[in-house]
Amino acid sequence: MKLKYEFVVNSVAGEIIAVSVGNVAGAFNGYIKLNDTGAFIFNELKNDTTRDDIIEKLMAEYPDASKKDAAESVDELLQKLSEAELLV
Repeated sequence: MKLKYEFVVNSVAGEIIAVSVGNVAGAFNGYIKLNDTGAFIFNELKNDTTRDDIIEKLMAEYPDASKKDAAESVDELLQKLSEAELLV
C-alpha cells in the first residue's frame, strides 16, 4: 500500500502538515495535520510498503514504544487515510 497522491510533509507555524502537490493537488483539497509519529508513518507511505514493515520501522525509530502501541498508531492512521480514500 502507499499514498494515492504525492504529498509534501512540512512544519508550518509549529504544526506538522501534509499537503498534496503536483498535477493531482486539486484531487485532494486541504491538508492533513500530523504529530511526529503520524509524520513518520505518512512518510513511510510515500513508497509501497506493508503495515508490518511500517510497525517495525516505527519501533526502530521509537525504541521505547511497545509493539502494541506502534500497531495502534499505524492502524489508526491507516484507517483514517483509507476512509479518506488516500491509499492504494
